[in-house]
Amino acid sequence: MYFALRDLRTARGRFALITGVVLLLSVLVAGLLGLTAGLAHQSVSALRALGSGDSSFVLPADENGAVDLDRAAFTEGQLNDVTAADPSAVPVGVARIRVDDGSETGVSAVAVGLGGSVGSLTPPPPGEVLASTGVGDEVGAGATELRVDSSALRVTGGVGDLWHSHTPVVVTDLATWHELAPRGGAATTVAVSSAESVSHAGLTVVDPDGLVSSLPSHRAENTSLNTMTFMLLAVTALVVGAFFAVWGMQRRRDVAVIKALGGSTTAVVRDAVGQAAIVLAVGIGGGVGIAALFGVVAPGAVPYVVSPATTVLPAVLLAVLGLAGAAVSLRPVVAADPATALGSLR
Repeated sequence: MYFALRDLRTARGRFALITGVVLLLSVLVAGLLGLTAGLAHQSVSALRALGSGDSSFVLPADENGAVDLDRAAFTEGQLNDVTAADPSAVPVGVARIRVDDGSETGVSAVAVGLGGSVGSLTPPPPGEVLASTGVGDEVGAGATELRVDSSALRVTGGVGDLWHSHTPVVVTDLATWHELAPRGGAATTVAVSSAESVSHAGLTVVDPDGLVSSLPSHRAENTSLNTMTFMLLAVTALVVGAFFAVWGMQRRRDVAVIKALGGSTTAVVRDAVGQAAIVLAVGIGGGVGIAALFGVVAPGAVPYVVSPATTVLPAVLLAVLGLAGAAVSLRPVVAADPATALGSLR
């Protein structure tokens, strides 16, 4: 590592530049992953709460499979067929409502009606609601009553930070949900204990991940953000590889001298990759740290999640891809014959 450390000291400007580029890419990758996780939470956290147990979910289907959750609506006949096949089945309703907060437009919310406990959610008694923190932020954290059209519902508790399609959630029993969303059908989906118990035409059974995927806006949003993340990861590997390819060509004489004096190829590779590892460690550590600090300092400004998946995972991916790019770019140099390399530089 002697020559690696010597180069870092003597060519501080070059290495500061590439370290800064890696830092910026790390901020972008970690920040984008944190934003993706935050947007996903505000899109499907209510569905994930429903799917946190062992239940499968029945959805209406057409020739292409399960219909989008936004269009799903059970008829009374379909609901009766499912409950007859699985007596423990629990109907679930999901519909948008507008809560009166005294303004002209009101507050948009999503009502989740439950015929019984599903996942981590339990319905309140009829005429009562459980409000998410997002609803409390809109109408006031101390609100004891919500008015929806002509209905006055008593707030008796909370359900945490639950969202559906970037809209805060209220949880009710199924009968109250029917009053709030009279056009929502008998139910939106039905939680069943066994996927094999339901085999009716026009219906299909999905697992909790399938329930989340049935929300079209989440699919499109998640695909777009993940595509950008993968592109940034590829750019990181290319940038680091290109830098060390150019730097390696400029170090040919040093490499040739080391090998001519008896240095092994393994030692040369270790020296070069160690140099790349130092640059990556400083750049990635600083970038991920900045992204995590942003998530901690501004938690309410944007939907952002700080977790191992948005800090440790991008750091590992960036390090692996960066080292791979550096190793591939240095191969022609370390494979050169020392006598030939020295002769060409006389």
